[in-house]
Amino acid sequence: MNSVWLDTDPGFDDFVTWLLLEGLPGTRLDGVSVVAGNAPLEHTLANALKISTFLKSGAPVYAGCDRPLVAEQVTSQHLLGESGLSSNGRTLPESTLRARPEHAVDALALHLERTPLTTVVAIAPLTNLALLLRRAPHLARKIERLVIMGGSSDGGNHTAAAEFNIFADPEAAAVVFGSGVPIHMFGLNLTRQVLVTRRHAETLRATGTPAGELLADHLDFYLQIRDPQRNAPMPFHDPVTAVFLARPDLFREVPAAVEIELQGRLTRGMTVCEFRVPRKAPPTAMVAVEADSEGVMAYVMDRLLMFCG
Repeated sequence: MNSVWLDTDPGFDDFVTWLLLEGLPGTRLDGVSVVAGNAPLEHTLANALKISTFLKSGAPVYAGCDRPLVAEQVTSQHLLGESGLSSNGRTLPESTLRARPEHAVDALALHLERTPLTTVVAIAPLTNLALLLRRAPHLARKIERLVIMGGSSDGGNHTAAAEFNIFADPEAAAVVFGSGVPIHMFGLNLTRQVLVTRRHAETLRATGTPAGELLADHLDFYLQIRDPQRNAPMPFHDPVTAVFLARPDLFREVPAAVEIELQGRLTRGMTVCEFRVPRKAPPTAMVAVEADSEGVMAYVMDRLLMFCG
């Protein structure tokens, strides 16, 4: 079984990503590290524990970094609500589960030391990963691949130039992209091709099951971020990372040298992708540039409907 580790700041698309990773053929989810991002750590950790309980996950949950390496903390609470995991109706029940006592960075380091190779799926600010690679750079060779939802080869969302996960801790992103770890970057240029719609929410609700109705209520809130009437589709950002592990044939990647802009007044947090490799620079990541959107969403919905029973 291939080892997978999830690094997350749970909002709704993180929730779906985690669901997709559970029981992924040929893989085992060995741990979940939580970081501040969509909301402060107290909220993202509480969300993770609720999700873990709801999914009956066997993966241990660890609390990680509660602030960026250098930058002032930013969140997406203005879009996602105070908890970062809002709903138009049903919400995840409270959990009695507790996070493991170890810091997430220490837990991931120990896991990497003991495991031949691990795929890390990072769908949050990269603070935990950067701290790990600073403290124990030799562990970079134990990460088989790092699959990131973050950045963009074109425009941003938090700013005109920067995607939120990278903007939230650009210094951490610079450490990670400069580490030599094999990176697969799924940025906004890719996730904007993969659209979730009101029809998907109605399909989940039509199952008539508590799980289907809960997922539909969360998806309704997610769709309202763009359109109060829920008629406009929304990019389904984080789940593409899990789909990539199961169905890499649904994506096209190209090599690029990716650098993080740290100084620009208007471009801080921008992922500058140089595709003219190796002529202009050696590649540092595989950047996803094209998705079979219908195929990706068909896979996601098949798995969600299977879960809803």
